[in-house]
Amino acid sequence: MKKSLFILVVLSLMASTTAQDSKQHQVIKQLEQLHAFIEHSPVAQLETEYLKTMQATGLPASKLNLPDGTYHGETPADDFGYRHVIRFEVKNGKLGQLDYDEIHADGHAKEADEQYGEKMSTSGTTPAIAYPIYENALMEQQNLQELDAVSGASYSLYRFKLAVAYAIATH
Repeated sequence: MKKSLFILVVLSLMASTTAQDSKQHQVIKQLEQLHAFIEHSPVAQLETEYLKTMQATGLPASKLNLPDGTYHGETPADDFGYRHVIRFEVKNGKLGQLDYDEIHADGHAKEADEQYGEKMSTSGTTPAIAYPIYENALMEQQNLQELDAVSGASYSLYRFKLAVAYAIATH
């Protein structure tokens, strides 16, 4: 009898783990679709699609009420070979120690790439300017919906939000 009960408990735990893995896999697939949408769509369409995906996945699109811990999120590479990478800590329910950057397949970071920054400066900003603005705004607001796009870095805002979603989904 005890052996049968033990087997039932083990099978139940295995089924639960498999269901959680399947759910996470589905969420990641939806985030991958959003990633492709961000890379290939006009910026005016991004907010609507972002909100639809967050609702479909159950991930937060606004206020972040996350359990304490260290989070790391990383998107697949975009069309230019950059992965959008974020690391942050949640302590006492508050977001802190946040770092975001876009890392090229060759290992260099966009924020420190002076040559890339020089090219992008014609748009009015650079990664070295825009990324810290997004980081600080999220730590202050604790709310993704409160973030405003930095002029010249609107796509970066959605890449930043997507990296946050990956961090939450894979935590």
